[in-house]
Amino acid sequence: MNKPDSLRLSHRRLAQINAIADALDVSATEAIAHMIRKEVAAGTIPAEIPGFVVKPEQGGVSIRLDDGERVIYSAEAAREMAATIRETVAGQASVFNVKNNYSFIRIGRGFKLRVPLSGPEVSMTGDLAVDLAGQIAKAAA
Repeated sequence: MNKPDSLRLSHRRLAQINAIADALDVSATEAIAHMIRKEVAAGTIPAEIPGFVVKPEQGGVSIRLDDGERVIYSAEAAREMAATIRETVAGQASVFNVKNNYSFIRIGRGFKLRVPLSGPEVSMTGDLAVDLAGQIAKAAA
């Protein structure tokens, strides 16, 4: 079945999402992320983010974004990347990390991750970036 790239909601459902957002003091997008995280925690859906493959490897973590190249990072570099993503989403400066072969930059209200530096940039929201950072940190543990 073909799934749409956009979502049409009745004004009643949108009002409910906005009510959840208001109750949580977040945006509607963050309210949807909150609901998704609840379903991940309940085991309804897996934590994996479609298109992002993060796997523990011997002594490190492999990361592949969409159809890009698979890159293996040391566990230490992966933990650093996860921390960088979280810090940048929280307001710290964008990072262009030549040593560890990635960049994570703020673009307007969103973010772009490049893994490896020679690969394509992948756009994402802050809440999605934080979820990805969690997967990276978990794989590096």
